[in-house]
Amino acid sequence: MAVIPEPYSYVLAELECLSPLLSALRLDSSRLKCTCIGVSRKWLALGSSGGGLNLIQKDCWKQRLFLSHKEGAISCVAFCLHDEDYVAVATSQGLVVVWELNQERRGKPERIYVSSEHKGRKVTALCWDTNALRVFVGDHVGKVSVIKINSSRQGKVTTAFVMFPIHIITTVDSRVVQLDYLDGRLLISSLTRSYLCDTEREKFWKIGNKERDGEYGACFFPVGKSCANQQSLIYCARPGSRMWEVNFEGEVLSTHQFKQLLSSPPLPVITIREDPEYNISACSPQSLAFPRLLYLSEHCIMTWTERGIYIFIPQNVQVLLWSEVKDIYDIAVYKNELFCLHTNGKVSHLSLLTVEKCVERLLRRSFWTLAAKMCCLFQNSIVLCRARKILPVDKLEHLKSQLDLSTETDLITQLEELISKLEPLDSACSSRRSSISSHESFSILDSGIYRVISRRNSQSDEDSCSLHSQTLSEDERLKEFHVQQEEEQVEHGNLNIC
Repeated sequence: MAVIPEPYSYVLAELECLSPLLSALRLDSSRLKCTCIGVSRKWLALGSSGGGLNLIQKDCWKQRLFLSHKEGAISCVAFCLHDEDYVAVATSQGLVVVWELNQERRGKPERIYVSSEHKGRKVTALCWDTNALRVFVGDHVGKVSVIKINSSRQGKVTTAFVMFPIHIITTVDSRVVQLDYLDGRLLISSLTRSYLCDTEREKFWKIGNKERDGEYGACFFPVGKSCANQQSLIYCARPGSRMWEVNFEGEVLSTHQFKQLLSSPPLPVITIREDPEYNISACSPQSLAFPRLLYLSEHCIMTWTERGIYIFIPQNVQVLLWSEVKDIYDIAVYKNELFCLHTNGKVSHLSLLTVEKCVERLLRRSFWTLAAKMCCLFQNSIVLCRARKILPVDKLEHLKSQLDLSTETDLITQLEELISKLEPLDSACSSRRSSISSHESFSILDSGIYRVISRRNSQSDEDSCSLHSQTLSEDERLKEFHVQQEEEQVEHGNLNIC
């Protein structure tokens, strides 16, 4: 079995199959197909070609609600993440329907608003405000509107709503590819460029001077509580596997190049259906267009192409991983969960896990052989001291005892060799920590990444919220590819404000 040469910290794992769920919902037939996907803390939403929206509880994978629409197939769905009782749906006729689910009062779901502002057009993006009850809508001709919903409810006792007219925010130059919202700012990515809108003061900026042609995503990159003095960032996809890093005022700070970093072989997706395989042969550098950018937990941004899924730590200019997952049509994410809608209508559920957590989950489900093969494949990560918190020696010894002596002798031998190399939990890993200067304090994330916090007036204050890779091999790899700076000045956009 080939060994992954570097101590990768994360994998994508598919530990449960959603095919039985699709069969139960009859979304795997020639007549009905799943057409869009959405996710929140509680719900998985599956829109269908027949106009139905299936809401499934994630904790038990049981359908709880079915919302029907006579206005055509469901093309987009988005949950209000700060109040999951609201969900917005776009249909193939261009209508946008806002539902109140009434789950806390155990009532029936209600249509509380239907917008015909985009009727006859294809709605391409939906996005909720992160604080207020309003949803932003973008379509294929570039129109962006907002549906405002005011509720007079107190403690969700009454249902009296006051509806404000639809407000047209702007019309950009081409189809809206992606919308994102954070702290009063709306981010719009079209086929040619990205725009930033201050929705309170109704100010607009074009991001950067250089246009591009095609589907390129953009998203906000929220700053955690530990970096309270730092502003959130924006990342905009650029041609040739590049991203612009942009500040909250729309100014391009730098260009990150991932083309050469993507020449590493893909990591296998861990699935209970087949053994993980790894080809150590390097790939050619990948020059890609990232059609969407989505923020993930652990300071990551993810995207996908027809070839696979790519996850980056953009502040480090680091590829956390990439894995081959074919024929993806759309992906919805919630924290470390990825729900993938494929072009054939199938849905897969992936989780971004540390290597040791993935092995531990396999052990809990008694997938002994798969867990052992994963340990051997990722042994450069398993042997590190940080893995002992989740995979102590006794767990690995127990795993070895569960393997079949008659048919898995080679695997047992490999596991014994791995156990003999394990670093103890109290190993200081001093050679790596010594690279962090004495005027800085730090903590270690579960991923093995160091979060460095500089003390006041130290020479490293400017890096106080940066992430540093624990592994020397990754650091050396990153040094080979310097970030190419592009001197981009922000122009105030001349948008058509209606």
